[in-house]
Amino acid sequence: MTKSTRLVQNLILLVFALYALVPVYLVFLAAIRSEADLFSGPLTLSWPINFNNFGRIWSEAGFATFFMNSVITAVSVTILVVLTAPLAGFAFAKMNFRGKEALFGLFLAGLVVPAPSVIVALYGNLQALGLIDNRIGVILPQAALLMPFSVFMMRTVMQDVPDELIEAAVMDGAGLFKIFLTIVVPVVKPGLMSLGLITFLFAWQEYLLPLVVFQTESLKPLTVGAASLQGRYGVDYGGIAAAGLIAFAPLVVLFLAMQRSFVRGLTAGAVK
Repeated sequence: MTKSTRLVQNLILLVFALYALVPVYLVFLAAIRSEADLFSGPLTLSWPINFNNFGRIWSEAGFATFFMNSVITAVSVTILVVLTAPLAGFAFAKMNFRGKEALFGLFLAGLVVPAPSVIVALYGNLQALGLIDNRIGVILPQAALLMPFSVFMMRTVMQDVPDELIEAAVMDGAGLFKIFLTIVVPVVKPGLMSLGLITFLFAWQEYLLPLVVFQTESLKPLTVGAASLQGRYGVDYGGIAAAGLIAFAPLVVLFLAMQRSFVRGLTAGAVK
C-alpha cells in the first residue's frame, strides 16, 4: 500500500469521525449553556463550563428515577434474552429434530415484522392480562421482539463450535445441558457478550413500547421522560441536551469496556 493511498484512507476516516462527533459536540455545548446564552456563538465553548442543566434535570425533573427505570428494564431484558436465545441457537445449529428448518423460518420471519405494526394487538393482550402500567408488560414483549435477531445471531455463532468437541463429550456421557454449559458457552463467550451489548442497546433506547404501556410517571424510562422537557409553551433545549448525554453515557462506557469482545462476537461465523 502506497503512502498516498494511506493518506486518502486516513482522510476518509477523519471525515467520518468528524461527521459522527460534530453532533455530539453541539449537544454538549447546548447542555453546558444557560437558556440566555444558548444561541450566542453556538460553536464556541463557553467558560467556565456550566453543569447546572445536568443537576437540574437529575433532581428537579426526576431523571434519577427515569435513569433507574431504564437500567431496570434494559438489564432485565438483556438477562432474559441472553439466558434463552443461546439455547435456541444451539438447538438450531447443532441438533437435528423434525420441523427444525420450518421453526427457524418462523424466527426469521420475525425479523421483518416492525414493532409498530403489532403495538395495537399487543396493547390489547397486555390489557387483558393486567400488565398495563407494569414493568413486566414492557420487559416480556421487548425480549420477545428482540428474540428473532438474537436466535439468528446465536445460531450463526454456534455453528463455529467444532462438532468433534460435542461428539467427544457425548461419548464421555455428558448430557446436552452439561455440554452447552461446559463446552459451548466458553467457546462462544465473545458472541454472548456481543449479544448482551446489542440487546442492552436496543432495550435502553426503546421508546414506543414504554410510551404505550407506562402511565405512571415513576415507571417511565429516560426515553419517555425526556418528552416532559418539551412543554406546551416552550422547549428546555439545555435540559434536553443534558438528558441526551446522560442517556448516551452508559452506552459509550459499555462499548468501550467490551469493544474487543463485541468485534470478535460480530465476526464469529463470518470467516470459515
